[in-house]
Amino acid sequence: MANPKKNIVFELKNNFKNKSILIDNLKELINSNKINTTKLKEFKFIREKWIKIGKVQSHLSFGLNNSYKHHVKLFYDLIYLDKKIKEKDQEDSKKIKIEIIDKALKIKSYVDKLKAYRELLILIKKWNHLTGPIKANDEIKLNTQFDSIIQSIKEDKKDYLKNRNEYDEKNIEIKKELLEKFKNLVEEKISDKNNWIKKINSIEKIKSQFIAMGPIRSSSNNVLWDNFKSINKIFFKEKNLFFKKLKKDYAKNIRKQNDLIDECKKLKELKSIKISDLQNLKNKFKEIKNVPFKKNKENWNIFLQLYNECHSNIDNVRKEQKKKNKQYLVQKNKLKDDLKKDFSIEKLSITVKEWSKIDTNNSLDQLRGLIDLVKKELKNKGLDDNDIESHVIKVKSALMDESEKKIEKQKLRKKIDDLNKQISQLENNLNFVKKASNNKVLDGVYSDIEKLKLQLQKNEKKYILIK
Repeated sequence: MANPKKNIVFELKNNFKNKSILIDNLKELINSNKINTTKLKEFKFIREKWIKIGKVQSHLSFGLNNSYKHHVKLFYDLIYLDKKIKEKDQEDSKKIKIEIIDKALKIKSYVDKLKAYRELLILIKKWNHLTGPIKANDEIKLNTQFDSIIQSIKEDKKDYLKNRNEYDEKNIEIKKELLEKFKNLVEEKISDKNNWIKKINSIEKIKSQFIAMGPIRSSSNNVLWDNFKSINKIFFKEKNLFFKKLKKDYAKNIRKQNDLIDECKKLKELKSIKISDLQNLKNKFKEIKNVPFKKNKENWNIFLQLYNECHSNIDNVRKEQKKKNKQYLVQKNKLKDDLKKDFSIEKLSITVKEWSKIDTNNSLDQLRGLIDLVKKELKNKGLDDNDIESHVIKVKSALMDESEKKIEKQKLRKKIDDLNKQISQLENNLNFVKKASNNKVLDGVYSDIEKLKLQLQKNEKKYILIK
């Protein structure tokens, strides 16, 4: 069986040997011809190794530590001859000391005062061995602040050891409160990812506080720990179920996004794209929730690029169409001017045919100009309103495409049906009017029927003329 005392002695001797080697390495580093940045890097490595090595024999410790401190001072005296290196190293050391103070303030708030003291000893070791000189004003200020925290943690430890029973009773109550908060949070029903993340963060804080309370000499503590483990088990089960389902939602929603990207690709290949279709795809994409941030950003960027390319295609088509429309307008105006110079029914027919070949899309202004010219010239030739109206309908019909004709005929058919119903209703009402023998009423009904029949004839004529 190994002798523990012999093992400790061996370890102490081994530590002394390792620290002596580090001092020799430091001596060599001071006398080396390496550049200062390299020296400083190797020096920091030596310091980190020094604090990781344990204790040495007490009768050797004083001399060993003094030798180490002496060579550390020599190193700084040498390296600080370089002003830039000095300023940078002092600034780095200041940052490390501020970080150590921040950690010390954090452990000062620990409920477990013994744990706080143990972690403080580690920070003191880092403060003494991992930081170099800093500016005098900063040195005084930071040392005073750190000494104050050290003193406070030591006093807390002393008070804790003196009044441990009171601390334990108080901590039991705190643990009960934390456990109740933990239980309430676990029972809270949440369905979305963001709130689940908030819930997890809140629970982790409570768990950290509960665990950090340290050992408590009370039988109640065991019961509290059993309850804690039981609630924690439920929490992990619910969390795993939620995120398992969330993964399925992720996969489903990523497929939806990919489908919309494919649809956008298809739209891009079309010669004519409707902005409403494009906007509809964009709205659908934005409606998709529960997608991992990186994947969502990646898919959105792909979709947005395609979306913008589709818009560019629309703009290009519009520009091209605008350019063509200008050319068409010039040609149509020339046809209109030629017709005006030498107007005839035969030439009107030829002009309409040539006009329809130029472009199937005719703006209201263009048609209005042509129709006004036709009406004026036909009137000059002595045609009555009915004949003029017939020629106008023929012109309009010749310049309509099939869909426009279909829509126009549907409107006319509806008007014709409505007029027939009104005429039929009035004619049926005549029987009641005749019985009343009121001539004025009778004349009014006949007058209304006549007006409706005239409208009916006009609409039927228009319907027939649209071919």
